[in-house]
Amino acid sequence: MTSAPGGAVSNRYLFYMLASVSQLMFAVDSSIVTVALRTLVVDLDTTLALAGWVLTGYALTQTVAMPVVGKLGEQFGEMRVFVISVGLFLVGSLLCGLAPSVYALIAFRIVQAVGGGGIMPSGVSIIARSFPESRARMLGLFTSIFPIGAIIGPNIGGLLLEHFSWRVLFLVNVPVGLIVVVWLARQIARYDPRPGETPDRKRRLDVVGAGLFAGAMVALLMALTFVAQDPAIVWSPTLWLTVAASIALFALFGWQEKRVAEPVIDLALVTRHPFLVVNVHNLLFGACVWGSFAFVPYYAVMQYGMSPLASGAILTPRSVTAILLGTATSFLMFRLGYRWPIVVGLALISVANVVLGQGWIGDELGMLTIAPFVLMAIVVAVQGVGSGLVMPASNNAALDLLPDRAGVISGMRGVFRSTGGIIGTAVIVVILSLSEDQAAGLRTAFTAYGVVLLLAIPLTFLIPEMPRESRRGRDRSGDGSRTRSPTSDAPSGASAPAS
Repeated sequence: MTSAPGGAVSNRYLFYMLASVSQLMFAVDSSIVTVALRTLVVDLDTTLALAGWVLTGYALTQTVAMPVVGKLGEQFGEMRVFVISVGLFLVGSLLCGLAPSVYALIAFRIVQAVGGGGIMPSGVSIIARSFPESRARMLGLFTSIFPIGAIIGPNIGGLLLEHFSWRVLFLVNVPVGLIVVVWLARQIARYDPRPGETPDRKRRLDVVGAGLFAGAMVALLMALTFVAQDPAIVWSPTLWLTVAASIALFALFGWQEKRVAEPVIDLALVTRHPFLVVNVHNLLFGACVWGSFAFVPYYAVMQYGMSPLASGAILTPRSVTAILLGTATSFLMFRLGYRWPIVVGLALISVANVVLGQGWIGDELGMLTIAPFVLMAIVVAVQGVGSGLVMPASNNAALDLLPDRAGVISGMRGVFRSTGGIIGTAVIVVILSLSEDQAAGLRTAFTAYGVVLLLAIPLTFLIPEMPRESRRGRDRSGDGSRTRSPTSDAPSGASAPAS
């Protein structure tokens, strides 16, 4: 690669390909572990409460890492940060594949998530500068890789588990990561400015705020883990001290965010109406939709005895319908408005969750016999239809509240959805740990999440709607400048950096 003007990568299409491969690895690893939960519990001789940290620890780390890494790229160079991020992801993947215990696996997943969390923001920055004439299209394609990974991950995971150890799920990243790092390491000096050349791009990092938020979430998840492992701990001061620590850290986080110039989360956009409504809406959506989504393969195994391959493939209909309906909703929302796609989508997801929680099998549906795989595929496809209606509409409804700060609003949306997903996942782990019959525990969780999700519907009517005249004018002009890719949100909770 040779130098290119304007800070663009010289062979920009080669970089785009390598960045896309890196993003796909990260996306696949966000969902591939969902099919291996039962295997991890058995092979590592651990509890589901601890194995659940393989999911929640990864999601929490990437949620905290993304905004921090984005600012690191501005200060130290996007290409440098991108290569280091891929390298960390590579090292984390290798260590995960060699992990001797569940505690080591959790620690190495955190390393993996720190690296993976830096791939998207730094990659987006480089692509935006390298493709000025086709920025929107190239970024839209790049962010659409994440939901593709959500389709591929469980299927690849199920296929590999049919024939190999769970360790292969992580080790497959190593050769691909090595190729990316070797190819791009020599591009750092050519792309990134030398230190001190761009003082205007330097920004202060709110590392303290990020650490306080992470600490508060870890303390909360630890409290839930304690309850999952031993319900009698509710009478122990250990649990309540952990809860108190979480509350104290959240309070310190709020104090820190008020006093710094560039906070991780702008509290003015958290507590004021209508931002508060939007944030609660995203928190509920993340908890009830993303939290339950991670356990669909586990449910397929425990309730119906499906193989790892079948349990991974069961998620495909949801991802496909979410992408198709999300695309259609993106084109139609300026005629329909935001509220009704959200309301109809939430209702569909709620009904699908309740149906999933009934544990029906074919011979219980009267004269019509439907195989469990087909029945589950239909139900999760309905979930995908609902998500495809909700996500583009809710994304744009939030961005229209403050279009001049679209990046901040997008990041806020991602943080609340991811936080909801992390909490929702942890609560299901607690329910399963306290259930003698884990299939019954999942049926209870799916049903409860379907009912709780209905609480988000009244909130929808408190979110300001785009005026009809504005919708008509924008629809006639074909202005889709604020429309975000329907696939810019990942089930693991990544925010949409393309915004």
